[in-house]
Amino acid sequence: MITANMRQEMERVLSPLRKEIDRLDADILSLVQERARAAIALGGLKKKYAFPIMDLTRERQVIDRLTANAVEPGRGLGKEAVMAVFAEIIKACRAAQSPTKVAFLGPAGTFSHAAALQQFGRLAQFVPCDDLAQVFQTVEDGGAEFALAPFENTTEGIVGQTLDLVSKTDLRVQAMLNLKVSLTLMSVHGELGRVKAISSHPQALAQCRNWLALNMPGVELRPTVSSAAGATLALSDESVAVIGHPSLAAFYNLTVMSGDLQDFQHNQTCFLIFSREDSIPNGNDRTLLWFAAPHNSGSLYKCLQPLADARVNMTRLHSRPNVESPWEYLFFLELEGHFLNEKVVAAIRALEAETVKCKVVGSYAAVENVPGQGPASRGGDPNF
Repeated sequence: MITANMRQEMERVLSPLRKEIDRLDADILSLVQERARAAIALGGLKKKYAFPIMDLTRERQVIDRLTANAVEPGRGLGKEAVMAVFAEIIKACRAAQSPTKVAFLGPAGTFSHAAALQQFGRLAQFVPCDDLAQVFQTVEDGGAEFALAPFENTTEGIVGQTLDLVSKTDLRVQAMLNLKVSLTLMSVHGELGRVKAISSHPQALAQCRNWLALNMPGVELRPTVSSAAGATLALSDESVAVIGHPSLAAFYNLTVMSGDLQDFQHNQTCFLIFSREDSIPNGNDRTLLWFAAPHNSGSLYKCLQPLADARVNMTRLHSRPNVESPWEYLFFLELEGHFLNEKVVAAIRALEAETVKCKVVGSYAAVENVPGQGPASRGGDPNF
């Protein structure tokens, strides 16, 4: 039992350190405000010279430089802690340069929302959309600066609807990011024994098939149009739990019962970010483009041969039906290098000469693949 004398002695011992922390906090805030003012001035120059506000290459360089000075845990902030702290400072300073509006596939609490928060931070203005077409249209109409769209999942494959929209839009791809698919079981009460049914998007339920069979045998599964819709159902019926991104718990005031339910722990979803501007080359880029090949024997080979001749590596290849020409296809390529790189420019020109139509969508900083997993082949559903 802590007595009054013990408490007084503890306060006496802790008081100098608390005063030192208060002083340091004030110094840190003053420096962060100074950084924000510098960022605002930088944002003004970017607008003057028509440079994009978001420069992921520069942000990554800042994080790499700072994490190089991390120390061992227990002696100060380790690498992950330094990364987390400065990632939020960078996002806040970016928001201070210019209020950022981001269109995403809603509602709040979905994986698209989590990806948008990861990239832009909580100070951005988020515009939830009912479908992917509206995500693109919102930016095309000037209702937001950025559109975030799911592109590929490591277990469920490519998101065909995103590719279809990419072939129709004039927006430019600016960045790619990966979001770890971490699935959590939540309910109003937090008691497993009271759960009679589990709701979520069919893809989320499928990705937890083994865990559900082992831990919740016989429990009814109720598919919904999104994990957020499952959370709404759980709020209205206490016998129902929901599986979704951990952020659902905060948005819908739910209690987490179990986490990391997914059968594949390295599962990730890749998202593309679009805007009306192009990215700046950083030396480790990828370029996304699409083309329509002539409808005759060997045409795809002839289209791709110039890339091999120019020694430009192809890192992705997907096909989608060409809705304007039945039984013909559009091909989507990801290439190493920025579209402004001389070697890439020459390769694309040679490719264009063999195609019916060819369009460069833009370039972005390369994102590392998930270790030990190759490209998937099945079509993924973006709305979970």
